[in-house]
Formats: sequence, structure tokens, C-alpha cells
Amino acid sequence: MLIERLKSGQTQQVQRAENKAAAAVSAQAGSPTQAGSVVQRQLSTLSQWSVKADVAQQLAKNQQAEQQLRQLYQQLEQLRRQLDQPQSSGQKQQLSQQLQQLEQQLKQKNSALTPELQLASAPQEQKQWQLHPKIDLLSPRPVAENVKVQLSNGQLLQLNFAAGQSADSSLQQIRQVFAEAGIEVKAQGQALIFSSQKQPALLQQAWQVQGEGIRLAAGNPIQLKLQSAKTPLTLLADQARQLDNQQAYQAELAQVQQKLQALMRQVQAERQLLLNKLNALQQAGESMQAEQAVQVSTELKLQMQAGAAATVPAILSQGQITRSLVEFALAD
Repeated sequence: MLIERLKSGQTQQVQRAENKAAAAVSAQAGSPTQAGSVVQRQLSTLSQWSVKADVAQQLAKNQQAEQQLRQLYQQLEQLRRQLDQPQSSGQKQQLSQQLQQLEQQLKQKNSALTPELQLASAPQEQKQWQLHPKIDLLSPRPVAENVKVQLSNGQLLQLNFAAGQSADSSLQQIRQVFAEAGIEVKAQGQALIFSSQKQPALLQQAWQVQGEGIRLAAGNPIQLKLQSAKTPLTLLADQARQLDNQQAYQAELAQVQQKLQALMRQVQAERQLLLNKLNALQQAGESMQAEQAVQVSTELKLQMQAGAAATVPAILSQGQITRSLVEFALAD
């Protein structure tokens, strides 16, 4: 009996020891719910670190774009001031070369701006095309003329120009006719600029065009292929080389500067938006739940992918980025 009681006591001791060990392991690992919460917090922290690194990179690009915009604006301002004095033939050529150099800078791989004066980080606008410079469909002519344009998809467009019809009336008619094919048209000086979001292939393939001898030589239809539209600085360089109309050149230059100012407001608005989201993410990491932090991180990622173009009007309306602030930045 004594031996049996001793064996029974040893068995109970072993069982109590095993229970204590199991309890210790359980306490160290925590419950499944607690373990899942720890993993979730860790993933949230890693996600925040990743987003913060992306934001830092985006802010660096933003700063580069602002610096390049300011430099380009100031260089154009210097060229504008030179036009206050009459320009010799050699000076006109020099102006043209300076504008061509600015164009080359925008073509560099690390440029924050494109030659079309768009932010390289933003979704690019649809490509623009133009007619050959020798084809003038806008200037008034002394007699009436019909021009037929057959697109690559077989669609036939017909333009009817009245005798002495003004350039504005001709442009309006051209817009209406080409709109039927999903093609947008605008004027750039005497050149017609075509673009299409619905049918971009129609602008890349040759057209068959037939006229009656004034705007286009009479006879059989001719094959006509559009050319890539000139960029703003290239157009300015061409105008500077001739400089027949100084007022028109200055007006074109002023439009380019206004576009740079608009881009500056967009860049500053984007930076403000990124900083606001970054501050919200920082607060999320300190006081919010992990799910809220992940939500802020996701919003910030989407913002960096989409750009700030859609949110600029809202930010401007709040007065966070003002026109005077932009002009001050450009004048530095």
C-alpha cells in the first residue's frame, strides 16, 4: 500500500509540473486573438514605414518640379524683358537659340517637366497633331471652296467655306465637322491642332483630302499625314527667329508663363496635400486603431498614384495656395 501511495504521489507531481509548463507556454504565446492583434500591428507599422518612404520620394520629386518651374519662368521673364528693345537679326537668332536650349533641358530623362509643359509625374494629356504648315484652312479666301476629308476608317467629312469667310467662322465650322468623328480641333496661330480621346488612331494614319484649287490644289485626292504638334517652346523659338509681330510673340510668351504659374499652383497644392496626409498617418500610428492607420496609408498611396490635379480646385478654394504665393515663389 505504501509503495502504491508513493507511486500515486509521484504521478500527481509530474502532472502538476506538466500543467505549470503548459500554462507558462500559453502565457508567453498569448491567446490566438492577441497573437493576431500583434501581427496586425506589426503589418500596420511596416505599411506606414513603406508609405512614409514613398511620400519622402514623392516630395523630393515635387521639390524638383517646383525648382525647375521657377527657373524656367525666370528664364522666360528675362527673354521677355529683352523684347522691350528693338531686336536685330542676330539678336532674334540668339533669342531663338536660347529657347531651343530650354526645350532641350525639358527633354532630358530626369526632367520634372515634359516639353509639352506638363508635370512628368502626372498622367500625360492626349497627343496633339497638326496639319502641314503650308495647308491653311483658316485664312479668308476671295471665292467659295469645298474641302473633302476622308479618314482612315472611311468616314467622309466635308467642309464648305464661303467667300471671304473669317478665320473664326472657319475654325468653328471645322470644329463642328470633326466633332462628328470624335476629333477635337483648336487653333495655334494659323495652324490647326487635332487631338482625340475616343479615336486617337485616326490622327496617326493618313487622310485622303480633296480641294478645289485655293486651299488645296484641285485634282485627285491626295494623301495627307498629320505631324506632331509643336511644343510651346519650339513654337516660341520659331516666332523669335522671325519676330515679325512682337506683340503676338509677347502674348504667346505670356500664355506660356501663365501655364507655368498654373503648374506651380498644382505642385504646391500636391505638396500640401501630401503633408496633410502624412500628418494624418503619423497621428494614426500614435493614437488610432491599426485599421484606421491602414486606411490612411491606402488613401495616401492612391493620392500619390493619381496626382493632385483633381484636388487642386478644392485646395485652392480653401485658400491654402494663393495666386500671390505662387507669384512670390516664381519671383525668388
